[in-house]
Amino acid sequence: MTLIWSEQARRDLCAIRDFISHDSEHYARLQMERIISRVERTATMPTKGHPVHEFMESGLREIHEGSYRIIYRIDDEALQVVTIVHMKQRVTRRRLR
Repeated sequence: MTLIWSEQARRDLCAIRDFISHDSEHYARLQMERIISRVERTATMPTKGHPVHEFMESGLREIHEGSYRIIYRIDDEALQVVTIVHMKQRVTRRRLR
C-alpha cells in the first residue's frame, strides 16, 4: 500500500520534533522514528486503526503512538496520513483538510 503524508501531517511531525528537541534532541528523534514506524506498520494492515470518534461519518481512522493520535484515511491503494495531534488537543475540521 502506498503511504502518503499530507502537508498538515508533515508540519505536525516537524512541530512535534521542534517541541521535544527544546528538552532533548535524542528524544525528539526517537519520537519521530516511533511515529514513522507506527505509520509504516499500519500501512500493511490499514484497517487496524479505529474510527475517529469526533468525525465518525468521515471514514477517517486513527492509531496511537505514545501521546499522539495519528489520523489517516484509506483510499483504494493508499494510506494518507492526514494529521498528528497530541491526545490533549482537539481535532478540528480545519486540520483534516
